[in-house]
Amino acid sequence: MEILETNKTPEKTFQDSVVNIQNRNTISITGVEKVFETTPKNALLRVAGVNTSILGDGLNISKLDVETGIIELSGLITEIKYSTTNGKENIFKKLFK
Repeated sequence: MEILETNKTPEKTFQDSVVNIQNRNTISITGVEKVFETTPKNALLRVAGVNTSILGDGLNISKLDVETGIIELSGLITEIKYSTTNGKENIFKKLFK
């Protein structure tokens, strides 16, 4: 079975982002370049070039607009983590500990 690739559009990049949290129940983020994964416990995103984790309970995507880079999540928001290191650096740190 052969899989044919369709024309891929290049990923959008953003210089800025805005994070708005309302009562820990809704979070909206602009500058979203990629959504890696979402589960009821976390959402892994790249926001304006920075890997970002949204942690919580019952997280659900309420809105996603890939053209403008906007995502809105609902559920209990408990934590936001930003990582400025890329995946390769993290792998090397784990290997040489």
